[in-house]
Amino acid sequence: MKILGAQRKTLFLLCFIAVCGVVAKENRKGGRPNGGKHHRAISKTIQTEDGDIFDCIDIKSQPAFDHPLLRNHSIQMEPSSHPIGLEGNSIPDTTLESSTHLVSCPLGTIPIWRSEQHYPIVDIKELTQQIYTRNITRDNKNNTASLAGLSRGQDIYGTTVSINVYDPEVYGTQDKSGGLTTIISGYSFDREHTNAVGVGWFVWQSNGGDKAARFHIFYDNGQKQCFDLKCPGFIHTSPNIPLGGKLSPISKYDGPQAHMNTFVYQDTNSNWWVKFGKEGTVVGYWPGELFGYLKSKGTVGYWGGLVEGPTIKYKPPPMGSGHPASEGDGTAAYVKNIKIVTRDHQLVTPMSREFDVAVENPKCYSVAHKSDQDGGVHANWGGSGDCTL
Repeated sequence: MKILGAQRKTLFLLCFIAVCGVVAKENRKGGRPNGGKHHRAISKTIQTEDGDIFDCIDIKSQPAFDHPLLRNHSIQMEPSSHPIGLEGNSIPDTTLESSTHLVSCPLGTIPIWRSEQHYPIVDIKELTQQIYTRNITRDNKNNTASLAGLSRGQDIYGTTVSINVYDPEVYGTQDKSGGLTTIISGYSFDREHTNAVGVGWFVWQSNGGDKAARFHIFYDNGQKQCFDLKCPGFIHTSPNIPLGGKLSPISKYDGPQAHMNTFVYQDTNSNWWVKFGKEGTVVGYWPGELFGYLKSKGTVGYWGGLVEGPTIKYKPPPMGSGHPASEGDGTAAYVKNIKIVTRDHQLVTPMSREFDVAVENPKCYSVAHKSDQDGGVHANWGGSGDCTL
């Protein structure tokens, strides 16, 4: 088996992202915060203007600390380091910023999204490996997931990106469609020896109970993938930014555009941090103890769209705006302002030639207009899904 590296720019994303169609069990929490084995005392309950309910719980009793590797972990409220160049990093456009409704949990607590929906608690043992080789696109009729975006198969220690936010129509209640960035490390043909962290938005009815675009994070340590706080792993530190919250405003086809700004990077303590919004507000982190390969670095990055679910192969849903990438900004979804963090903790603007086009089903979805712009690398992605896989 070969370790992923610069000599072979492979992208093996679906085995990380497309796992919530594989459900080991379901967990109904009723009026309790989701994601933990034990009752967690609620200090405050908040209902947002759009109807979401969040419970504020003690930061020290959040689901992360149910993980056996984190029971003696000391919470780190801020990154131990910041990439050089981050402070002066600015997003050179006036596009609307899509964000969640902020909540006001008391200091020392964090918000957990309450829902009476069934939440997938994923325990993965086997998944089909999907391998994407440099500059190759292909049709795969056996997949229950498709992606269209950019990949980069070089060492990576973090990334900033602006991801265009739409709310595409998703047909199956367990299907999802969204835009994301993810960083992966490990062996290309051995899923148990691969790790990933990711951030993005998804329309995912069985998860949220509606067809809204919501802010999500996820990680994979080789045995299990977990979204948000639905199982132990991610340490949430922000009392104001909720995971799973609805995003607003949403882009309109041939109208006002909105994107979410996010930053994922590794600090000097090997923890992977998530920052959200143009101002880079800290949301929380995945401790380095969770990972084998990602504890040192990432080897593959991905920026773009994803559709996944049990009915995808029969009725592929729209991705992004639902229009082909060739239409460009304003009518096709985009990722832009892509920068990366290097080994020496520099935030740099890479060249677009370092990125490969990754399209799983080119009859349905596409990538176009890969280019270098002032704020970083840019590309359009998406498609109508009105096709046959």
